[in-house]
Amino acid sequence: MRILLTSNASYLPPRGGATRSNLIWLDHLARSGHQCRIVCGPSGPGAELPYHSTIQVLANDEPARRAHLLREQIGSFRPDWVLVSSEDLGHALLREAHHSAPGRVVYLAHTPQFYPFGPASWNLDRAAAQLVAECVGIVAIGRHMSDYIERELGHPAVVIHPPLYGPGPFPYYSNFGRGSIAMINPCAVKGISIFLKVAEQLPHESFAVLPGWGTTDEDCRALERLPNIRFLPNARDIDDVLAETRLLLMPSLWYEGFGLIAMENMLRGIPVVASDSGGLKEAKSGTGYVIPVRTVERYQPVFDEHGMPKPVVHESD
Repeated sequence: MRILLTSNASYLPPRGGATRSNLIWLDHLARSGHQCRIVCGPSGPGAELPYHSTIQVLANDEPARRAHLLREQIGSFRPDWVLVSSEDLGHALLREAHHSAPGRVVYLAHTPQFYPFGPASWNLDRAAAQLVAECVGIVAIGRHMSDYIERELGHPAVVIHPPLYGPGPFPYYSNFGRGSIAMINPCAVKGISIFLKVAEQLPHESFAVLPGWGTTDEDCRALERLPNIRFLPNARDIDDVLAETRLLLMPSLWYEGFGLIAMENMLRGIPVVASDSGGLKEAKSGTGYVIPVRTVERYQPVFDEHGMPKPVVHESD
């Protein structure tokens, strides 16, 4: 088969659970003999690392050009299936996929803020929601999101857990006496405000951050002001990061789809303290340390350098 994945997110390098999940799926398909391509957003720091040698990645910096590139690739590559990941805030890729490959579109439902339906959506669009409903399949990575999709869209979604964690056995780090208190993708919606307060109140502890798709220049400046916070470089293998992690904080303030990184840490003996937002409770699997927070309820009509609306963040304990 020929499989074409499209998303507005970066895949050179992959930044976030959604992109890493999609790459794992495509890598398995490519290793099974299928031809796989990706039309995606711009490259960033770490693009030189060999993330996916089995998959051709066509990264494009211009959002308006990206839909046109998708049309060209559907015409020349002639994919059997077009996978549209939910990182498509304006739904232009979804529309183009349906236009150029009718009857061959599968929707990968990762981030509820990017869905064109539901109370968490940043961009409600009835016509785009109908296109999601008309896809030959809707894939969710957890039961919580599957229930959300069926409730809000009126169509079922199949749950496919990405084989992100590997077959095991997993390294057991148990770094209680060393390593850093870490946060992945520090930004407003992921709870950087809480992370900064914790770091301020524990000046003698070592903290570490791995910037992600939501981390802005303003976030970086706020993190740099604290001497006990260091920045981690992009790594090809997540174990390069987890091996030096003593504790993971996931104080997310928006509605989370799942929380893959929480599971990855716990499988390696690293405790996770998470908020109680959305699918994080499912990801924590009854292990405790789930803390209630005041979640984001609205966003300002102002956008950051990544094109994301700025949330109105409430004070949290």
